[in-house]
Amino acid sequence: MAYNLIITDRADELIDERVSYLIMKFKNPQAATHLLDGISGIYDRMEDNPHQFPNSKDPYLLRRGYKEAYVSDMDYKMVFRIDGDDVYVVGLFHDLEDYVPKVKE
Repeated sequence: MAYNLIITDRADELIDERVSYLIMKFKNPQAATHLLDGISGIYDRMEDNPHQFPNSKDPYLLRRGYKEAYVSDMDYKMVFRIDGDDVYVVGLFHDLEDYVPKVKE
């Protein structure tokens, strides 16, 4: 079964911010490329079966059906929810970031 992947505007902004941060602040385009490749791989897996990813560890987000996908070898997680055949990606966050209030926005 193929799922429809819907990347919210906010998620796009957050991804752009993280990529720019890796390039501008750390001067590390290789890390930015690795992040983008990881995101692309997660998108492919979500379209195939988003249920393979773990539920959010946060109680508030868990009650609202959010799941998390981790970018391999990096400290980033993608937060999303499934509604029927649609998968809504709401953000990309660093593991050390307090992301729950940002998802609630």
